[in-house]
Amino acid sequence: MTDIAKFKSIFEGSDIAYGTYRIEREKDNGKQAGKAVVVRKPPTDDLWIAHLEGVEPSLGIIPIRPDNTCIWGCIDIDQYPLDHKGLVEKIRRLKLPLVVCRSKSGGAHVFLFTKEPVAAAEMQRYLITCASILGESGREIFPKQTEVLVERGDTGNFLNLPYHGGDETLRYAINDDGTAASLDQFYGLYEQHVQELPLVHPEEEKKDADAPIKDGPPCLQALCNQGFPEGTRNNGLFNIAIYLKKANGSNWEDKLMEYNLKYMGPPLPMNELQVITKQLHKKDYKYKCKDAPLNSFCNSGLCRTRKHGIGADGPDAPKISSLTKYNSEPPLWFLDVNGRRIELDTDQLFNQPAFQKACVERLNVLPPTLRRQDWESFLNGLLREMVELEQIQDAPEDTSYSGRFQDLLEEFTTHLQQAMDREEILMGRPWTDEDEARVYFRMKDLEAHLKRSSFNGMSAPRMAQKIRDLGGEPISLFLKGRAVRAWRVPRFTRQETPFETPQQKGAPF
Repeated sequence: MTDIAKFKSIFEGSDIAYGTYRIEREKDNGKQAGKAVVVRKPPTDDLWIAHLEGVEPSLGIIPIRPDNTCIWGCIDIDQYPLDHKGLVEKIRRLKLPLVVCRSKSGGAHVFLFTKEPVAAAEMQRYLITCASILGESGREIFPKQTEVLVERGDTGNFLNLPYHGGDETLRYAINDDGTAASLDQFYGLYEQHVQELPLVHPEEEKKDADAPIKDGPPCLQALCNQGFPEGTRNNGLFNIAIYLKKANGSNWEDKLMEYNLKYMGPPLPMNELQVITKQLHKKDYKYKCKDAPLNSFCNSGLCRTRKHGIGADGPDAPKISSLTKYNSEPPLWFLDVNGRRIELDTDQLFNQPAFQKACVERLNVLPPTLRRQDWESFLNGLLREMVELEQIQDAPEDTSYSGRFQDLLEEFTTHLQQAMDREEILMGRPWTDEDEARVYFRMKDLEAHLKRSSFNGMSAPRMAQKIRDLGGEPISLFLKGRAVRAWRVPRFTRQETPFETPQQKGAPF
């Protein structure tokens, strides 16, 4: 039998649900397309064994646990084709403790592992910083949530695990020399890079006096240290000029010439440098956060904490993603807002002011108001992604209106005070005909019981149809000299054996 102990200990996650993904076809962009399903059961050892043995479908684990901690996280670089060796070399050059695995579609899952559970928010913050340093800002980060609302049916998002099929797989880790790592070699990479707690975050800026962009945007710091990509020197130096004007006051022009010579390869010619200087003399500009090359290295959360960062001038729209539907009645919706999970009803999801109010009340965040057509387009995008990723979870039957109604009908006809004869139906009690094994009652008496139980989720016609679905039917009875409209249903199974009462041993005090 396949030994799963080590593999399971590395990728252990949620114990209330897991994911599966069955590949069905390949898209034009090279990404593998298939069917993803969240199963609301603990991942058993048999599933871990089947995964390593290559049995379809492969296993997906939700990294965030019910207590909102995790021992692993991942940057999902969804790019095809991808230079895996170059990515590993860059990670090692920047001294980041990450392990790169090839994803099922040929992209990369870049993992961080910890020996002990760490708060999901801390794991997420660390990986966001790593992604920005690597120039991979905006990639999906797992765990996607910093908290899951378990008691409301929420589970979080799963990630497909590597080594589906053990050593006979395309989902392997990448050794430092660019070769495919066997499962045993992966365990070696894990031991080499797994982190002790507390997490020591990646170097966010050099502390010496000569550090570039001191107390400024981390994107510019990373670009000065790593070099500006081809075709981005003008925009890069323009944003450096914005920083220098904030940080150096009247001396900023001399500093700009120095930065041009030191960090631009090759430096911009003098006439282009003068154009930038002239522009900034006319007015104060904001950083061009959404333009290349800054956008690939953006870490807005960290930048806001910097004295010369974006502050209140930067993009203030919260990151909203990962819509999940819980198919209860009525349905519940779960949405990530800045990495935090929020529960919404359909009205709050559909109506933008109601959504904004819910964000303010629960997350202390106010999303900006969009035009109606923009809001509807944004919402449609979330819904399409939800359907494509099959992030729709079935609710237990007893959480639906139909299931709740059936439970209360059974309670009314079986467990409450019963009529001794047919005439006592007029007293609001159900009567059971033992020969027929059917229960008779008036609809208004059932409705009174439903009201006492705070159930108001079904209309009278819908209740009537549900009773018919259970084998019931309307009937006229002649009681106390008059016709009475009633219903009869097959009798529910009764509790015939009394519950055992625990015997008290000795005095309780």
